[in-house]
Amino acid sequence: MAAMAKPSLLNPLRSHLNELPLIDSSSIRTKLREFRFSHFNVTLKHARNASVLPVIRAQSSPDYVPDSKFYKVEAILRPWRVSQVSSALLKIGIRGVTVSDVRGFGAQGGSTERHGGSEFTEDNFVAKVKMEIVVSKDQVEAVVDKIIEAAKTGEIGDGKIFVVPVSDVIRIRTGERGERAEKMTGGWSDQSSAAA
Repeated sequence: MAAMAKPSLLNPLRSHLNELPLIDSSSIRTKLREFRFSHFNVTLKHARNASVLPVIRAQSSPDYVPDSKFYKVEAILRPWRVSQVSSALLKIGIRGVTVSDVRGFGAQGGSTERHGGSEFTEDNFVAKVKMEIVVSKDQVEAVVDKIIEAAKTGEIGDGKIFVVPVSDVIRIRTGERGERAEKMTGGWSDQSSAAA
């Protein structure tokens, strides 16, 4: 037979339980929300007053060019124009080119592509090629002009060119940095110095 607790031992406990206030779960939720909101406001006030946060503004000047020694020229092109573009770049001494197969859509909206007299479509994405070329600042305009000249058909889907500042260039084999790492034997700098 299990031992039963004596009523006299439970009575003091019952009296203390009666003295405790009942807790309403909705009041706990309200207090927690108030705490979070006030903590957020304090954090936000500190963030607004902090001088360590950078101020970022959109460039409103159409003539704005970010200042860097090197730039990466990214060109999204029709796959069948890559050989023409790479040949044009080689002729002006641009040798370091990375090519990737990519898929996407822009103004074409994934519409039907025409090539060699036939039309094709797989899905909403169109197969393109991305060429990436890192060049010094003085080479950027010549590279962009050559890409446009070699890739342009005049139809929607010719692609886009993006010019992105690059903070440094490092040759893995030698550890060279900057202009020495960017130069390639037989490249732009060799051709321009030979012509001079």
